[in-house]
Amino acid sequence: MSSTRGTSTRTPGWPVSGEWPPIGRHGPRSVAIANDRRRVVQRSVESLADLADLSDDLPRAALVGGLAVMVRLYEAHRVTTDFDEVTDEREATIAVLLARGAVRTANGVMLPEHGVQLDLLDAGLTLAELGAMARDLEAGGITDDERRGLQLAMVNRYGLETAVATDIHVVENEAVVASVSLPVAVAGALVAMKLNAATDRTRKPDKAASDIYDAYRLIRAWGPTVIAEDLSRAPVSMLALASEQLCGVFVDDVERTVRRLRAASVPGVEAVDADDLEAAGAVVDALAPFLHWD
Repeated sequence: MSSTRGTSTRTPGWPVSGEWPPIGRHGPRSVAIANDRRRVVQRSVESLADLADLSDDLPRAALVGGLAVMVRLYEAHRVTTDFDEVTDEREATIAVLLARGAVRTANGVMLPEHGVQLDLLDAGLTLAELGAMARDLEAGGITDDERRGLQLAMVNRYGLETAVATDIHVVENEAVVASVSLPVAVAGALVAMKLNAATDRTRKPDKAASDIYDAYRLIRAWGPTVIAEDLSRAPVSMLALASEQLCGVFVDDVERTVRRLRAASVPGVEAVDADDLEAAGAVVDALAPFLHWD
């Protein structure tokens, strides 16, 4: 992992600013996000603060998904009333939350006090266990569905394993209206998760476009080198498929990706062209040295 995360210095790459990440007034590992008009971000962070108060009763977890992307971009660019966490004991986590008044949903729980939904992703198997499973399956002939299932499990676990403790502050009119301290997935882990979701054949077009746009923005903000360093501790099998997915979306099938973005009703994607996406594809080269480690 890069030692520069959370400071004003950075590993060489081509982020949008020479001072990235921004210097936080609340500390070196803090992120301030402006509240949205409907205060969805505030409600989400308040919900996370309530969960943090239950930390002694809840299994280990880390913030991933759209809200984590906003944290890593320092901007509430697309707010929704749901957020995602990865946990190594999904059912135990759900049981604790239900006992505290949450309502069961298909993918997790609804937190009625704040009107937001928490989707819980399974990260129960360790990376060593998943890597061994991948090697066994590849030796006997792995199917595409098996490979994708393993990749989902790996990116979930990797997001949990490499998450960084982060102070999140929601700001409105210069005042902090909500705060929470919790592990948040690093930018590279989020890119791997987003690309794995975007390349799922069953993913709805707008969802896939949103995933690609999030991955592109993270790469543009942090630079290919930092994204690759974030992923450098992953099993080779996970990195190999992530590299294939990155190459497909940002290099080999870039014109198709542009068409997919243009057809989506996702704000902001219309401004991204093939040159932008191909530049993000530089992550593929940055990842190459790590594909030979195990």
